[in-house]
Amino acid sequence: MRTIIILNQDGGTIRGMDAREFGDMACTRLAGHGGCTVRLVSGKDLVPALDEAAADADVGTIVAGGGDGTISAAATACFHSEKTLGVIPLGTMNLYARSLGLPLDPQSAVEALSTASERPLDIATANGRPFIHQFSAGMHAQMVRQRDKLDTSTRLRKIASTLNTLARVITKPPHFRVEIETGSGISRPTVSMVSVSNNIFGDTPLSYATVLDGGVLGLYSSRALGSAEVARMTLLAALGKLQDDPDVSTASVQKVTLRFPDGRAGSKAAIDGEIVDLDREVECVCHAGALRVLVPHTYAGTPNG
Repeated sequence: MRTIIILNQDGGTIRGMDAREFGDMACTRLAGHGGCTVRLVSGKDLVPALDEAAADADVGTIVAGGGDGTISAAATACFHSEKTLGVIPLGTMNLYARSLGLPLDPQSAVEALSTASERPLDIATANGRPFIHQFSAGMHAQMVRQRDKLDTSTRLRKIASTLNTLARVITKPPHFRVEIETGSGISRPTVSMVSVSNNIFGDTPLSYATVLDGGVLGLYSSRALGSAEVARMTLLAALGKLQDDPDVSTASVQKVTLRFPDGRAGSKAAIDGEIVDLDREVECVCHAGALRVLVPHTYAGTPNG
């Protein structure tokens, strides 16, 4: 089966590279026995290119190069088509690459992929829409929505925009009611944020899962917070110690239903960093082992075999 490499030319890292030269190098290293082709696409052409690759019966592996949004879109295409996903980190945070234990240097990541093994990892859905990182409502979604209105054209500008929006959320954190139903019961807290992650976040800065085959969702919710509590939660999250925040409840579940009784037209959520309309009811499900991924030897998850 053939490998196709799809590089998002709007990714932050690739702008300073010779994209064609890099793509040809990656193809040479990842061609395997079935051959390899590379496509350079703009952000607006990314999803059509992924859909085309997913529909190609001769393609067995889709290697996506870009930021977390690109990798999420590629994971969705691979999940639906049962093809294998490969990841080249070319974004700002590169959370999924970190979860896989991939080097964040693109050339080193390609070398790691050249000796990687295919493994079944978990993927989650929110009302049927796949996600590999998290679904969130409240503070995080508000930050993403406000940040998207600012200049994020470079890595430094994206970081600056994130800090800008964080300051706004700290000044006036949202408060809303949510009904949380899991297999162990129903709770109805008033919160500032609720988030469901694909596996449990590790004790790492940036809040990403270090195990992607645990077969669970991470469920995180805060109480209704004031500015001081939001600042403390932000600091603990940055230090990889979110679980130590007394204002944050955490749980491990395989399925959770969230209901938002105060939801209004225009309310938003974030799925893997993309802003979407917030449904009044959202069912999140873990699909254990449903995504085939090229995993490097440095992956810290469950031992293979």
